[in-house]
Amino acid sequence: MTLLKHFTGIIVLFVMLSLSATTVNGQNIPEKGTIGLSASLQGNQTNLSMPIWTSDNVVIAPLLGIVHETDSFTTINIGVKPRFYRAIGDDFASYFGFLGLLQNNSPEFGDDVTNFLIGINGGGEYFLNTHFSMGVEAQLNFLIRDNTDDRISTGAAITGTYYF
Repeated sequence: MTLLKHFTGIIVLFVMLSLSATTVNGQNIPEKGTIGLSASLQGNQTNLSMPIWTSDNVVIAPLLGIVHETDSFTTINIGVKPRFYRAIGDDFASYFGFLGLLQNNSPEFGDDVTNFLIGINGGGEYFLNTHFSMGVEAQLNFLIRDNTDDRISTGAAITGTYYF
């Protein structure tokens, strides 16, 4: 029942934030249909994503991450990260978004473990020109673990994106 309350709260927050999103207009901010390749650095984890501008203020970004430690484990992350932007000037936009991530950990010895991470995030992205951007992001994540207790955590990430 507690998990259902968390999901309900996230859905209500998603609807409220979606209604408050406005069109992003800026000189260097990508237009609808633009696709990019993005890397985000967060602690010892690096995820690659492909941000796709589906409208003037919405980005859908499928993502993939791999962590491998020889003779220990391999972790594969697969997910999606929608973001909703607001322009602040010609070259900067703030955003809020969500994260849904499936995380499969294959240890050298023992059974595979599959976890699911859901989160909300917010940050800013500075568009250096029509092809490059850099950003920072704050996160609140809820990890639903396969074989142990669930976990809530905060995080921060630095991103760099190349738009085609």
